Amino acid sequence: MSEPLLPPIGMLAELTHRCPLQCPYCSNPLELLKANRELDTQTWLDLFSQASDLGVLQVHLSGGEPTLRRDLEQLIAGLSARGVYTNLITAGVGIAEGRIEAFAEAGLDHLQLSFQGARPATTDRIGNHKGGHEKKLETARRARAAGLPLTINAPIHRHNIEEVPEFIDLALSLGAERLEIANVQYAGWALTNRDQLMPER
Repeated sequence: MSEPLLPPIGMLAELTHRCPLQCPYCSNPLELLKANRELDTQTWLDLFSQASDLGVLQVHLSGGEPTLRRDLEQLIAGLSARGVYTNLITAGVGIAEGRIEAFAEAGLDHLQLSFQGARPATTDRIGNHKGGHEKKLETARRARAAGLPLTINAPIHRHNIEEVPEFIDLALSLGAERLEIANVQYAGWALTNRDQLMPER
């Protein structure tokens, strides 16, 4: 009798608390770490190596906004060299020209892009970032052009729950392989702002 297959072991790596957005549902701690307190490149590479030795098969590179790390290509390459599947979780704003292509060349396997709304006004208002929606659309196009599989992530709360059908259309129009419609997780800032975020019955 063969052994049952175990699900892949995953790891969430919060590389930074820095972020260009100010989403009220952010689950990061209220006491955010400054850049000078973040783990350095070699420490992360050592941790990823140990995780791989322990059987971790996929790592989700998150934050804050992980693309604010200048060493992100190096971290992706280190994971790729160990055969670890990498998923970049990004807000998709402020990413320099050519960087997404560099992530793909370093071995990135997948990109998950968050949208605060299916409508530009909602995205810009919830993230408190003017022009954010168009920047996200461009990130999605660049990811697909670089050959990266794409997931659209849509955290749902009182202020965008009526846009769910539009999120579906948005994901289809961007060529996403997957759409994640997710209830807001009430921790960190989301817990503090729960009364303003919870939909009415």
